[in-house]
Amino acid sequence: MMTRFDRNLRLGYGFSIAILLVVSLVSYITLLGLLHSNRAVVHSDQVIEKLEKVLSVMKDAETGQRGFLLTGHASYLEPYNGAYREALKLTDTLINVTADDDRQHANVYGIRRLLGQRFDILQRLVEKKQRGEQIATADLDAGKAAMDELRRTIARAEADEHLVLNEGNASLGRYTVLVPGFIILAALVGVGIGLYSYRNITADFREKERLRADIETREQETGALNEELTAANEEITAANEELTSINEELVKAREELATTNESLERRVEERTKALQESDEETQALNEELSATNEELVATNEELAENDRRLRELIDELRQADERSAKLVAIVESSDDAIIGKNLEGIVTSWNRGAQQIFGYTEAEMTGQSILKLIPEDLQHEEPIILQQLRNGQKIDHYETIRRTAEGKLINVSLTISPIHNKEGHVTGVSKIARDITEQKQNEERKNDFIGMASHELKTPLTSLTALVQVLQKKLQNSTDPFIPQALGKVNLQTKKMSSLITGFLNISRLESGRLEVVKQPFDLAELINEELDEIKLTVNSHTFTFNPATAITVAADRDKISSVVSNLLSNAVKYSPRGKLVNVSCILQNGEVQVSVTDEGMGIRAQDLPRIFDRYYRSDSEHIRHISGFGVGLYLSAEIIRRHDGRIWVESEKGKGSTFYFTLPVRGVLSPESQVCSQ
Repeated sequence: MMTRFDRNLRLGYGFSIAILLVVSLVSYITLLGLLHSNRAVVHSDQVIEKLEKVLSVMKDAETGQRGFLLTGHASYLEPYNGAYREALKLTDTLINVTADDDRQHANVYGIRRLLGQRFDILQRLVEKKQRGEQIATADLDAGKAAMDELRRTIARAEADEHLVLNEGNASLGRYTVLVPGFIILAALVGVGIGLYSYRNITADFREKERLRADIETREQETGALNEELTAANEEITAANEELTSINEELVKAREELATTNESLERRVEERTKALQESDEETQALNEELSATNEELVATNEELAENDRRLRELIDELRQADERSAKLVAIVESSDDAIIGKNLEGIVTSWNRGAQQIFGYTEAEMTGQSILKLIPEDLQHEEPIILQQLRNGQKIDHYETIRRTAEGKLINVSLTISPIHNKEGHVTGVSKIARDITEQKQNEERKNDFIGMASHELKTPLTSLTALVQVLQKKLQNSTDPFIPQALGKVNLQTKKMSSLITGFLNISRLESGRLEVVKQPFDLAELINEELDEIKLTVNSHTFTFNPATAITVAADRDKISSVVSNLLSNAVKYSPRGKLVNVSCILQNGEVQVSVTDEGMGIRAQDLPRIFDRYYRSDSEHIRHISGFGVGLYLSAEIIRRHDGRIWVESEKGKGSTFYFTLPVRGVLSPESQVCSQ
């Protein structure tokens, strides 16, 4: 078993060794950082030196060329001759040195291109001078412009390298400032731990000496106590001898008591016989009294039960009064219109909210028909509503139009419930009306804004897409690999933005009643293949399976169904990890074609399934917060399928993927061998 002394000693040595290892590791990491910073500084100096040498070579070549142009002596061309080869050699060196820096690599290629342009201009001017032709001002201006561009490019490259150099110096400064302080702090911690361990060990020694002294003292006290116990045992032995003589005397007294008891028992038997005769009479009387007491107890219990029931009834009445008072207060203070009416549509109650919304007072509406609030062209709704309520059905959030006392038409949302009596029969109607006119206007303004903004964005985005495609065509053979890659990403993003804008436009058209569905017969399997070919051009991270067995014809809007399939495929890719399988299926059953898209992704939570096709709905799950989207695609897809008299739904389990289904009516009758369009 480890003592506290051993534990403190081991902890002290252990912490000291740990601090020594940490300091050694930090020193090693610091040394590596200093070496890396030093290499970065040497590399930056080398790059800057080469850039300055390139500029110097160009200046010498330009000076020699100008001397030749001014004097015509060929001796001035000595610095010019060979300058181009030397400059190319320097740029080749820079290309190798900056191979790990894409930005500097691009700068060096730019310098190399400008060198070629500048030497071409110098060579043309030299050849003109040799032929005796006149040197024009435009020629000199072109040369100056090329030289200025070269200087700017070299200056930009030097500035980029200075940034790298400054980062290295900053890193070196951080190591210089932080590491010494860390080492000093570690040393102080080590000293503190050593002092703390020494103090604990010293305290353990002192405690050990104190305990040893206590043990010696207690041993002395134990010896004295043993001597006292020995004397007490001797006294107890003497007392036992006295008790033995006393017991002998008690035995004699017990024999005398036994004789006396026998005499008393005979007398008791005689007295008991006399009492038994008297007890029989007393028992008969007690039985009569017991029966009377039982009747009194039953009566008292019945009275107590009646009293308890009376108290409970009083409490229930008081609570009912309190609930009624609270309910009346709530109804009167509500901003919604709360109206009571009978089954003939006659108003029986009218709260303050109803007066504020419709403008009629309680006295003006009580006893009047509810048709007073309903426009003439909508009064056919009331008999239908009353019939549903007579059948015990409740109507939730029914949106319609009502008329106020001023003749103004307002949008209202109605919640209507039947009122039952104790027997369960419907005796009246409770109606809650909420003014949603402003909400409807806000939705209309929002839809108008979305439609207008989407339409205005569509034209410049189309032009941008066309321009990007033209640039891709012209620059597909560019020596810079970054350009085709960047243009490809731009084209992909413009396609995503175009799809998003199209979705918003369709939602705006849908909610304003302008979304047209033009149904024509087409091959659904062919459409699915086209969508798969298109998504495979931009997505290489997933595997898609779809093996159509035969053609299947549906009568639908081809463009709209295409957008539904595209949205389901995009979601399957977006919400599943890379390398997973996306399976598309198409089967015919019960006179309709059923299309499904199955992924192996994260799945959908059970609480999100009922609202997954709602407009702008996005789950608050932390797993999809980083995935872009506005909740538009599934809502629009659901509306398109419903307008084709089809159905759309999803089956999913969290962590095991999802399967989205939709159905469409089939055009014509298919042969038995064409019942499946995919396996």
